[in-house]
Amino acid sequence: MKTTKLAALCLAAFAAAALSDEPAAEPAAEPAATVENPAPAVEAAAPQDKDPAMQIDDILAQAGAFFLATVDGDQPKLRPLGAHHLVDGKVWLGVGEFKNVYRQLVANPKCELVALTPGGKWLRWTGRAAFAEGEERERLEEVFLEAMPGLRSIYDKSPGKRMMCFTLADSRAELIAMMPPGEVLLDETAEPKAE
Repeated sequence: MKTTKLAALCLAAFAAAALSDEPAAEPAAEPAATVENPAPAVEAAAPQDKDPAMQIDDILAQAGAFFLATVDGDQPKLRPLGAHHLVDGKVWLGVGEFKNVYRQLVANPKCELVALTPGGKWLRWTGRAAFAEGEERERLEEVFLEAMPGLRSIYDKSPGKRMMCFTLADSRAELIAMMPPGEVLLDETAEPKAE
């Protein structure tokens, strides 16, 4: 049942983006614009002088909630996230040390993140989860908890209840235009056709 609800949530998010008041983006004649880590700025996604990490962080902020895909054994797992911060030129994400998502990323750090923009584009950011360690982990955890004080009751820094911060290393990010309204290829409904 949880999978059905998540699928419905994903479809609702895609539908909301497709029904946005903003005009649909024209289909790209070129391959999708890309942001590689490190790489030049995304074409046509933001001003050329904007850092790729800043672009990714802006897109995640516009999206509000975004989706992180991991693998549990041979089963794909997908969940919404919202916690992210741009620190020291990197976009950091946060998950609970006690959560399955953390154990999945430790076992297999390959993951993918998807976010929808209000303008009908979507970000696909693929890479390897690289968790902060030592003093950097402590500092980043505090950045997240200062920004979201309500999380302190969940992530109280006791063993097993830490906010684990990671970025995507060896990553590739693509900003992709949603396809314009589709062409009907088959319609087997019994409803009369409007001409």
